[in-house]
Amino acid sequence: MSEMVVVVRQPANVSEFYLCEELQRRIWGTDNPVPAHMLIAGHRNGGLLLMAFENVDPVGFCFGLVGREGGGTYFYNHMLGVIPEARNRGIGYLLKLKQREHVLNAGLGLIKWTFDPLQSRNAALYVGKLGAICRKYVVNYYGEIRDTLNSGYESDRFIAEWWINSPRVVERIKRGGRRLALSDVDETAPLAIESRDTGCVREAARVRLSLESGSVLVEVPWDIGLVKQVDPKLAVDWRIKTRAVFQEYLSRGYVVSDFAVQEDEKRGFYILSKGFP
Repeated sequence: MSEMVVVVRQPANVSEFYLCEELQRRIWGTDNPVPAHMLIAGHRNGGLLLMAFENVDPVGFCFGLVGREGGGTYFYNHMLGVIPEARNRGIGYLLKLKQREHVLNAGLGLIKWTFDPLQSRNAALYVGKLGAICRKYVVNYYGEIRDTLNSGYESDRFIAEWWINSPRVVERIKRGGRRLALSDVDETAPLAIESRDTGCVREAARVRLSLESGSVLVEVPWDIGLVKQVDPKLAVDWRIKTRAVFQEYLSRGYVVSDFAVQEDEKRGFYILSKGFP
């Protein structure tokens, strides 16, 4: 069997833009993908569509546009996804690195995007491996999203900031995508959410909103999709409790600065830091 080779590149022709419609269906289970004509228009007018191919098969993509806010210009990544059967192979990481390369060449230093704080796989990639930070939490950002990934609770989102030429990000990339282990985190950092094992999934059992330490840990489900399957009400409870925690600590100047994992117990923790530059 030949080795699977992943190549990340821009679409070579119009037909490859249409492949991204099917990719969206496979990745998110949506019946309403962003149409190819919008991807073409965006890509040809200041945006960027990158596709990942495993040998000749499309397995993932990312798409974004130039954004402006408060007199500043940045790149806004609207979508990034990898088909289920190609996940956990570092393809999302490769897409983001190639995107960073293009955006740096365009003279910009910031990439922003949104993501669901309860999606720990995304947190491990975006915050842990890539070094993005989060200072804003928006309740129900998109309203109701009718797809298999997002249905079941409100679409709360972090606003991720990826300062792509900062020493922090350069150092994370040099680290080669290695995950931060919980055992490497300051053991004195308290838990703002304590979870309890219910036998199949964990529930958020206790919330602390008045901690004052320099760093605070916030646990989120290892697999929120599994939580939804096992107990949809428990998934909503995770949303409500983490919303309260993130809103409280971000309002007090804490910043989402890292993400640590405890692989053996399948647990994930955001690290919120105070006095972050």
